[in-house]
Amino acid sequence: MKKIALIIATIIALGTASFSTPVMAENEYNPIIFTDCGSGSDESIRCILNYVVDVLSIGVGILGVIGISIVGIQYLTAGGSEEKTRKAKQRMFEIILGLAIYAVIAVLLKWLNIPSPGN
Repeated sequence: MKKIALIIATIIALGTASFSTPVMAENEYNPIIFTDCGSGSDESIRCILNYVVDVLSIGVGILGVIGISIVGIQYLTAGGSEEKTRKAKQRMFEIILGLAIYAVIAVLLKWLNIPSPGN
């Protein structure tokens, strides 16, 4: 059982690393360091907020994948026990609900952070 969990954890780690690398790559449209945020305080705050939301989104996504994987393993290894199955289903619901709530909050923050037409 420990070997299977180690293999699954390795696959998840490699998978998330391969998907998050292009997101974290530095280019002219997505600078990693927010030194290009402009000199005005309004521009700097917007840039920093965008950066924080992006980093938090990556972290929440990785934790969500790990959480769903762990709960999936718990569900598969419940062995027909109704109590363990119920707990795993409840945890899965909580993880998905948390991801949905975070997605709504992140979208609202990105929407509120749109610069005005004059800027």
